Amino acid sequence: MAGFQTKQPLLGIFSRNDQPKYQWLIDSAYSAVPDIRPVHITNDSGEDFRKMVHKCTFAILYHTLTRGRMNITNVTDSLYDVELQYLHDILGKENVIVVIDDLDDSSPGEKDRILKEQSRIGHLARDLFLFSTTEKERIPLCNQQKNVILDPKVAHLMKIIKDHQRRRQCGICYPCIILAAIATVPLIVGVLIYTGQIPSLK
Repeated sequence: MAGFQTKQPLLGIFSRNDQPKYQWLIDSAYSAVPDIRPVHITNDSGEDFRKMVHKCTFAILYHTLTRGRMNITNVTDSLYDVELQYLHDILGKENVIVVIDDLDDSSPGEKDRILKEQSRIGHLARDLFLFSTTEKERIPLCNQQKNVILDPKVAHLMKIIKDHQRRRQCGICYPCIILAAIATVPLIVGVLIYTGQIPSLK
């Protein structure tokens, strides 16, 4: 049965930025999943990065425009070409989201522009979430507290994570259910033959 073990839901937030920059994201995510790991990416953190990816079941790649450029992937001086590809390869597109904040413009039109210029985001990640500086400032910290109304965009992001967590929890027992069903079929057939409801092959 060891081969059927499934990892418990674990959200990894991967970034080259320091954790205080995305603490709002961590606080918000506690409403969706209890186990969150911030992972700092550096130029020499390759092995540690890969090990952490394998522990996760869902990942957010975070970037802030305070770094000066919107250079996620497939542009000059991209910051996350290798990391985004690896997250996609190990976790799958449906389990990777890109978040960018501290923007002047977080409109759907800006999102479309970014996805057109950096098309690998759309190919390798499930979705791209943009937050302006104003939106970010309005998001209260400690969103794990009850009765906190989430920003609609944050609420959508958290719903995706919650749905993922539910699927993981249901999937833990799924192989066992299949094996139990397979084992039960011969027993039922045997009972039916014994009671005469199915003729014996003898």
